Amino acid sequence: MDIIEERPVTLPEVAAVLKERDEAYKAAGAELLYEQKKALEHAEKFSKIASKDAQEMAEKLAKLEFALGADRIAKIVDLMPKSVDDIRAIFAKERFKYTEEEIKKITDVVDQYR
Repeated sequence: MDIIEERPVTLPEVAAVLKERDEAYKAAGAELLYEQKKALEHAEKFSKIASKDAQEMAEKLAKLEFALGADRIAKIVDLMPKSVDDIRAIFAKERFKYTEEEIKKITDVVDQYR
């Protein structure tokens, strides 16, 4: 197996990919491996929004005028933070701090998908 691309993905994206793979395997008379089944169960259990909505939210977060890394965007989509403190916890290890205004813009985008 060759690695084609490596990037952070959201739980809804993981669930969508594994569901597609499960359907393809079933059509071929096979099933997901144990680890894949567990990953699918986890992704379905903890996904808070649909895959399409997750992609839209990630695109909107990426378009904000301040730089958000792909890993942070994925974490925001997965956790769907409800408050400013939740967002600060996501960025706790950053060397710089986002302003109140920037955090408010993030919460505004997240609130559109609740």
